[in-house]
Amino acid sequence: MIRSLACIAAFCIAMPASAAGEAAEPAAARLNGCLLAGSSGAPRTNLREAVISVRSFCAPQIKRVRTQRVEAATKGLSEEAGKAAEDQAIRALNDEIALAIANFTGLTL
Repeated sequence: MIRSLACIAAFCIAMPASAAGEAAEPAAARLNGCLLAGSSGAPRTNLREAVISVRSFCAPQIKRVRTQRVEAATKGLSEEAGKAAEDQAIRALNDEIALAIANFTGLTL
């Protein structure tokens, strides 16, 4: 129980704040809560199956946070630089999601 709480606290602290403003914080918090809830019912066979299960469970929250992060990352950039920033923002979010699910489930690669 204490380990789970420590993981939740570490994830909340490590999750970067979006430049989109205060509206991004509640979306990130909702996503974090959804990842935690989804992880409790995720398959424990391997991390890949758990990530697939939790991502489908939290799809609306992931989409909302992804949209906010992409908007913040691409603001004021040219088309080419914006595409690179968008790809980087999406990859970073995907990494954060997989790490959170690994922490919440205790699964590893």
